[in-house]
Amino acid sequence: MRVISGKFRGIKIPSPKEEIVKPTLDRIKENIFNIIQFDIENSEVLDLFCGSGALGVECLSRFAKDVTFVDNNKQNIEFLKEFLKKLKVENFSVICADYFEVLKKSAENEKKYDIIFLDPPYDSNLAEIAIQKIFKFGLLKDNGKIIWEHALEHDTSKFVHKIKQSKTYGKIKIDFISL
Repeated sequence: MRVISGKFRGIKIPSPKEEIVKPTLDRIKENIFNIIQFDIENSEVLDLFCGSGALGVECLSRFAKDVTFVDNNKQNIEFLKEFLKKLKVENFSVICADYFEVLKKSAENEKKYDIIFLDPPYDSNLAEIAIQKIFKFGLLKDNGKIIWEHALEHDTSKFVHKIKQSKTYGKIKIDFISL
């Protein structure tokens, strides 16, 4: 898994040796970033359920203003912190916490995001809850996007009116959700 474009292009993104993360495949990541390439520079990004942090790192590489990485797995967070330290970037925060607490705190601080990545475990309903809270708390800027990676068979019907674009890659689907 490598950074696809920008100032860190080609740099390998490390992840824990255990199979605790399912990184977004490079070909899928490349397609996502082809779609949002003009939205990244100077954007405020939330990489929720970040795992290895590959999506947020790609945004840092493409000159995002700020990236917040969130995961509840300490091992993932430690790997990510070490990697970001090697990149010598400063416009990020890494939070080891439950996603709901981070969303709630963002709302309390009136923090809004241009781009929110959601890539929780496929067999969970965490993304649905997160999307509902993102809209309830008003965490998405007016032209902001939620980019949700999930299993193709996942039921997304309750968000169909907010899904602006979808892409399918084998058994994986990416939904682009806006206000």
